[in-house]
Amino acid sequence: MQPSATYLEYIILCLCLCLGALSTALASPLYSIYAETWHISTTEIGYAFIAYMFGVVFSLLFLNSLSAKYGYKKTVMAGLAISIAALAYSALADSIVHLCAARFLIGISSGLLSTATLIGLAQKYPFKRKENAGKIASMLTVFGFGLGPLIGGLLADHTHSPLSTPYWMIAAASIAVLCTCPLIKYRHQPPAAEKKASIWNIPAMPLHQKIFFPCAMTAICCFSMFSLYAALAGTFMKELPLPQSATLTGISISIILFISTLTQFMFKGLKESTSMMIGLVLTAFGCISLMMAQYTHLNFWLISSILSVGIGHGLSLSPSYYLVGLISQKEKPAIFSTFLLLGYQGTIWPVLLSSMLIDHFGIMVSLAVFSLLIIFAVIWVLTHLQSIQQRKTQSA
Repeated sequence: MQPSATYLEYIILCLCLCLGALSTALASPLYSIYAETWHISTTEIGYAFIAYMFGVVFSLLFLNSLSAKYGYKKTVMAGLAISIAALAYSALADSIVHLCAARFLIGISSGLLSTATLIGLAQKYPFKRKENAGKIASMLTVFGFGLGPLIGGLLADHTHSPLSTPYWMIAAASIAVLCTCPLIKYRHQPPAAEKKASIWNIPAMPLHQKIFFPCAMTAICCFSMFSLYAALAGTFMKELPLPQSATLTGISISIILFISTLTQFMFKGLKESTSMMIGLVLTAFGCISLMMAQYTHLNFWLISSILSVGIGHGLSLSPSYYLVGLISQKEKPAIFSTFLLLGYQGTIWPVLLSSMLIDHFGIMVSLAVFSLLIIFAVIWVLTHLQSIQQRKTQSA
């Protein structure tokens, strides 16, 4: 028997999840400051950004079983401890190599916290409607990711050490939350020995495969577009008639996720395929609008891009998570992990390609190539979704 849940334990786990997400996004508005202070290239900024994602992927591939082996409480505490060490390392970093290593550690902590806290939040959910536990956890994650760039930008603009103070402040908050984790009452029950799950798990049923791969490509498009902003927003905004500040850069990144969350609430009743189609079109339009902003130097196109990407992110990513979740329930849970691994590729390779193209050919060429890739991917998904709908109509 597990101890009964209390509001205090649930709040502690909520803070752990929120701080884990916040720590990962804290550096986004600081990248342009790193570029100016350390005299590094856009490609090297891309390395720092994707180092975090390599850490997340490493955690999902090789550390995903720690919660089952040692219990979610110990895994959460380990994740927070690694996060605190990584934040301190980031604050002390004096080169891109050290920053990349710190970001890799933050990625590992993020992977541990995201998996372990979800288990804990489900078990310690103190309210009546247990089915809402996952939704609240998802909201907390998005809130943390949205809060990270905002806090990072504000602290960078209003402190004497913009490349260290934000990290020390969040590290201090994380230490305070870590000290409260022993208050969580949990009795670990080791699972029975199981066969080790494969890394690559896709649906076995042909219909499920036809749904799974468009959903995975949708996630890649959404993650690619948001990650482009998260990694290179400061670089893009230098070309526009805007005051150059980390706060403004952080707001531009944060607002995308806040708009995405609001969109999911407002259009939760929309049919999944319709929502994905509209969302993907808006995502592609947001990418083209960002290119137009760089070409015309008009703030209108930047605002249009932020709004389109935020709304498109909410409309397309939410139903793809929902549909793959249903498939995972009907076949096996490991399918969802494969979906995430595929989706996270959108946060690595497009950002790396874009940053390298900026250094060698300029922003316009980089955005043109990125836009074409997004448009081709969107057309592929829309074509497959349309064929699935036609097949369903004919069978009916």
